[in-house]
Amino acid sequence: MHMAGIVLAQVRWDDLTDPSADTAITTHHYEVPITPPGAADATAFVTAFDTFFSVVSNKITSDIAANEIRFYSISPTPGTPSGEPFDIRIGSRVGGSADSRLPPQVAISITEETLARRRWGRFYVPGLTAASLGPNGRILSTVVAQFADAAELLGESLRTSGRELAVLRQVDRTYQLVHGIRVDNTWDIIRRRRMSTTTVRELRNLLV
Repeated sequence: MHMAGIVLAQVRWDDLTDPSADTAITTHHYEVPITPPGAADATAFVTAFDTFFSVVSNKITSDIAANEIRFYSISPTPGTPSGEPFDIRIGSRVGGSADSRLPPQVAISITEETLARRRWGRFYVPGLTAASLGPNGRILSTVVAQFADAAELLGESLRTSGRELAVLRQVDRTYQLVHGIRVDNTWDIIRRRRMSTTTVRELRNLLV
């Protein structure tokens, strides 16, 4: 599809225990019925994302908060920058698990399927806890199902409001609507999210 009205929602996931840590950002494109987009389009996504977060928050460490979402109107002209956000929403979305957290570079990925396999998209959710880790090192199947259900609800909530999740192709600003969600039990690694400082270091001198 060629560009109609497309909005980019940028969710910022902050580490509450380490302000110097790299902010994890998930990006979500969706089609809007009227351009230019406005406050109602931002509200529709916030409502959908809050539903998503409420379903999975018990698997996310209380060290992580997704309290800010920025909204950008995407120009149909390739190469045109998105400029400043047309809306910024601040909420209260702190992970609900006190379990031990996994390293910050570990994330679960959610794949957004379109009709063209080469045009699939994905986003990564950080901050999961060790309680999501199976004995074989994979993500527990119950957690996989939980995140798939949550992502499905996100898409359905947007659709109910007259908007649709989409995957944007930046090179020509065309997009495909998302028609399916896929979550598997393999962890993804985002290297730039490694801990920024070392708090413990043990040194040993060897005798010569």
